[in-house]
Amino acid sequence: MRRLPFDEPVVKGREQPEQLLVGGCWRRVEDVVDHWRETGRWWAGESPRDFFLVEAKRRAFIVSKGPDGWQIERLID
Repeated sequence: MRRLPFDEPVVKGREQPEQLLVGGCWRRVEDVVDHWRETGRWWAGESPRDFFLVEAKRRAFIVSKGPDGWQIERLID
């Protein structure tokens, strides 16, 4: 796995991810393989984040959504 640094919103979707912007191209999320919630360090004021393991164009990604919006966390290669 490797972390992908992005400064702009690169995930579209309301409740779960629907599209990812990777390499300048939008990829449709074909399958949500798993979903989980991490509470974060609540004692330090962190908010919970929802994580999704998704497949898009034969690649797997972990994306997350929190109060600050969507993020692509990792590409699983």
